[in-house]
Amino acid sequence: MQRDTMPMLSTTQLSLFPIAQRLCNEAEPPLLLLACSGSKLDRSARAIDLYRGVMYQSYRAHLRSDAAPRVLILSARHGFLQPDTEITPYDQRMTRQRADQMMADLPSYLRPAAWPNRVGLVMLAGGVEYRRVMRAALARRYGPTLPVLRETIGGIGMQRSQLGAFLDGLKPAFRDQIGRHANGTPIFRAYGRIQAGAIATLRYRAAPALPARQARVLSVFEGPSGPTADVEVEEFVRGRAKICPRWVSVADLHPSTTEPA
Repeated sequence: MQRDTMPMLSTTQLSLFPIAQRLCNEAEPPLLLLACSGSKLDRSARAIDLYRGVMYQSYRAHLRSDAAPRVLILSARHGFLQPDTEITPYDQRMTRQRADQMMADLPSYLRPAAWPNRVGLVMLAGGVEYRRVMRAALARRYGPTLPVLRETIGGIGMQRSQLGAFLDGLKPAFRDQIGRHANGTPIFRAYGRIQAGAIATLRYRAAPALPARQARVLSVFEGPSGPTADVEVEEFVRGRAKICPRWVSVADLHPSTTEPA
């Protein structure tokens, strides 16, 4: 069933919500500043693919498509790079002298267009000298509005563990605001792997005896009990199939391979 416009939700449903005092996406997306590695491919590639060090192994092992942070890579030669920037292999390490050089001419390595305007939690992943340059770059980019910082510390094994824990702990984010409810609550197109227009399998955790059913997702938003989806569900009323609107917890929805009708 296709819809050309987003349906209006009933005032009965809206009255269950307190008036929104702030945007539910006030917490900005996380940012990961990741040091380059000595181990590299022997050919040109995107920066995120070129580096093959153990921190990148941990990054790939723990990265989730539904909760991926924004990533900037600090190269000892090139400065801050977006992950899809294609570069060639090189041999240059982040010594204390090299870090001092970069910090003395930081604008040449910062690439302001690569940085998001606002961020939430920031993770600095790399050795001491890399993190020194990262902190200087954050201070220059965001000034007095510095975001909350975490840093990897200790040996490489501990740093890998800290990076993995950071990635594992990230929550899915709302994406693509498409409107607001009458009480001001923002409405979004997607949250994690749940997206408007998709068909998902609905299983109520609070009522496991109920059979699973297919639900068409219309939108997602932050409800009083957490991320909530506005869906259409096929119900059987007096022996006849009927499309019924529902608000359900996103946690009760599971992405389906079935294509929308």
